[in-house]
Amino acid sequence: MKKLSSINVIGQKIKIEYSEIENWGECDIDRKTIILSVKCLKDKDFHWETLVHEVIHMIFELSGVAYMEANDEEAYVRCVESLVVPWVLENKPRLN
Repeated sequence: MKKLSSINVIGQKIKIEYSEIENWGECDIDRKTIILSVKCLKDKDFHWETLVHEVIHMIFELSGVAYMEANDEEAYVRCVESLVVPWVLENKPRLN
């Protein structure tokens, strides 16, 4: 599996790093970085699923949804519907 160095998420460049971390992935909004476990490089489908999961976290943080005092399920659904799904459809063929 090829390592990624960066991706575009809702108009912002997000760095991708690989590390010997305990979790499969982490999202660092302050550094605009997604950290993936090197274990992800062994399986392209798992790499993709982990990346998508971390991109969802990044989108929630970039959009401010992650910081709402009162969580509203509809807000999450609309965010995923309008931001995450288009990103997934646009980038999956390119990243495989």
